[in-house]
Amino acid sequence: MTQKLTFHGIVQGIGFRPSALRIATDLGIKGQVKNSGGNVKLIISGKKQALDEFVRRLIALFEIKNYEIENIAEIEFDNFKIVHSTNDCQTPFLTPDLATCADCERELKDKNNRRFRHPFISCVNCGPRYTIINTLPYDRENITMSEFDMCDDCKKEYTAIRDRRCHAQTIACNSCGPKTNIPIETAAEILRQGKILAIKDIGGFHLACKVDSVESVKKIREIKGRETKPFAVMFSSVEEIKKYCKVSDKEKELLLSPARPIVLLEKIRDFDKSVCGESDYIGAFLPCNPIQLMLLDKVSPLVMTSANISGEPIIIDDNEIKKFGVDVLSHNREILTPLDDSVVCVVAGRTQFIRRARGYVPLSIEIDNKAKTDTLCLGGDLKAVFGFHRNNYVFLSQYFGDLDNKDTFESYKSNIKRFGALHGFKQNKIVADAHPDYYSSNIFDNDIKIQHHKAHAASVIAEHRLKGKVLAFAFDGTGYGDDGAVWGSEVFLINEKKFERVEHLKYTKMLASDEVSKNGRLALDCYLGSNALVDRALENNINTVLSSSMGRLFDAVCSLLDIKHYNSYEGECACALESTAKKADKAYRLAHTLDPKMILNQIKEAKNKATKEELALGFHMLICNLICDIAEKYRKEQGVNQIALSGGVFNNRIITACSIVALEEKGFSVYINEKVPCGDGGIALGQAYLSSLED
Repeated sequence: MTQKLTFHGIVQGIGFRPSALRIATDLGIKGQVKNSGGNVKLIISGKKQALDEFVRRLIALFEIKNYEIENIAEIEFDNFKIVHSTNDCQTPFLTPDLATCADCERELKDKNNRRFRHPFISCVNCGPRYTIINTLPYDRENITMSEFDMCDDCKKEYTAIRDRRCHAQTIACNSCGPKTNIPIETAAEILRQGKILAIKDIGGFHLACKVDSVESVKKIREIKGRETKPFAVMFSSVEEIKKYCKVSDKEKELLLSPARPIVLLEKIRDFDKSVCGESDYIGAFLPCNPIQLMLLDKVSPLVMTSANISGEPIIIDDNEIKKFGVDVLSHNREILTPLDDSVVCVVAGRTQFIRRARGYVPLSIEIDNKAKTDTLCLGGDLKAVFGFHRNNYVFLSQYFGDLDNKDTFESYKSNIKRFGALHGFKQNKIVADAHPDYYSSNIFDNDIKIQHHKAHAASVIAEHRLKGKVLAFAFDGTGYGDDGAVWGSEVFLINEKKFERVEHLKYTKMLASDEVSKNGRLALDCYLGSNALVDRALENNINTVLSSSMGRLFDAVCSLLDIKHYNSYEGECACALESTAKKADKAYRLAHTLDPKMILNQIKEAKNKATKEELALGFHMLICNLICDIAEKYRKEQGVNQIALSGGVFNNRIITACSIVALEEKGFSVYINEKVPCGDGGIALGQAYLSSLED
């Protein structure tokens, strides 16, 4: 019996073909397997029972989206072999970069192994993938490893059926692989001396130094132009992390996952203020590649932050890194796609993305809505992420940052071309944010414009594949509203294609300037009319706009309580307000209202009756209670029981956790973003969902 099989899914760059070869050999099956674009095609010949078992074992091993089996005319084969690839795939599912596996790590540290301290050790189960691929199919000649000829020993392993490196495209060793510009021991000594070291990793350069090298930490802040935003810290092990942070089982699982993201963990012990500032959390992560493993084995923990000027793309070029004037550990394996580290946290037992990049991109997200044609979804301008929608899959790009930076905008545009070409997407339809002045909304002649907060709400519906009525809360800083106002506290009653805006904070007339989004005191003045110059501008409608922004209300409360008055980075005031609220023993009770002025006046009047901590927590509880009140109202009136929470405000752990717990206690089913960020990094997914409703 002979069958033709095609497997779709994550089937390239993870050892599918050598696994098929081994299973076929075990079962006495003959035939062939080959990469076909982003899919894998096989012809197998043998007894039906053996062929069925062959398919069952492959499905159990890999993330198969779907597969086809076709009985064909009998073909006789001498054996089972891996044959040359072709490129005729319709929808490729590319593999993200994978952290060094346990087997390779053991070999890396084994003095008797021929790959002892090999800075580029990898196998079919680990190593760079997406950042080094030039074109499909995923074969040696199509990745940046093509420049390095295999030595005889590596060739033997590459063709040995039982070897872990059988057809491992990144196979190399100390004799034949990429080289570093300086020895790892020299690099470790630079760090031990308290100096800054620029390290070329999988997705770009990092700037690193010891956490207790305070002057070097401050110097990195000067280099990056990053005054106060916390730095991530790389540790050698989970055990070391536990000396500084609380680590739950779920957080440990994330830390050790093949993606190796930065995980925001609650502090129990702090470093110098120059490292994490006033944050209650440490962005902790573990080494994801051999170079990092060897360095952290010698000196740990390390400040480890992307090598760039804040707001600009991560540096991947050896010449560009020299402008920082620091020691450099580089190598001669080219990086084709720049990727920052992913950032996640755990809230109410659920994983939240702050930034989705290395380790997760370019994995697709399956949704129920099928695109009739390839659709490019441009996302938004802040925390920019674009996506392509084909069939039932949305393929999201890495995080780029804010598009008002010229270099970031150019990187965003060039990666649209690269991402599309790599996957074979055609962008027959283009979707953008409704904001008329967004950079992303003016690149192409867009077929569809989608309101920002509707996309936030839709992103939750899409990833959880919700049906029926949903009440969605989309809370954030700003978004261009359907009426031309600045929205940011929107509640939508959604029933399949129908989106009805049913609640929001009462509009406040505010100054229409970027400074309002940074200056908490200025936002407060707009709400309470406590500044004569601002009052005159508002009264005379000089560059003003109506706003329902929840983010600006957080800034104003933070300023009113004299906690912090200015955002030196996005969300700084809101984070400071949350941190203050966490210190309270009890919450000061505030009356429920959607009028921001009434909320602020309540807090102002209570400043002599309660501590700033109690008032900060009281404000958080007010927002949670408003969410519950509105949910109860629309369950009673409309029978809605599904609640979706999205938008940057839901990065606030108090708001999110308390809302989930309270709503679930009342019998609601509550959903948050778990596959994309709740902030603007998830907008493209919502755009894909909503645009497909019009197909």
